[in-house]
Amino acid sequence: MASPRKKTQPRKVSPAPKRSKERKPEPREEAEVEGSERHISARPDEMPPEVLEFIQAIDEYKRVHRRPFPTWTEVLEIVKTLGYERAS
Repeated sequence: MASPRKKTQPRKVSPAPKRSKERKPEPREEAEVEGSERHISARPDEMPPEVLEFIQAIDEYKRVHRRPFPTWTEVLEIVKTLGYERAS
């Protein structure tokens, strides 16, 4: 004998979150820091030569030493091999 089915309440569906009408700022290719000449760019042809040299030195170190994330001490050594010295 089949049992009688119980009537079920309809499921309560929570309303979708309301979207903010504020627009997010558009991403920029370059960002300038006030009072400095710092530029952030992902395009190698827009980077200064010394930035490219630094990136290449880091990549070379990571490849040779099989280290995906060099420590800050290792980064300092890489910078020193590029010829940078602490100003007195």
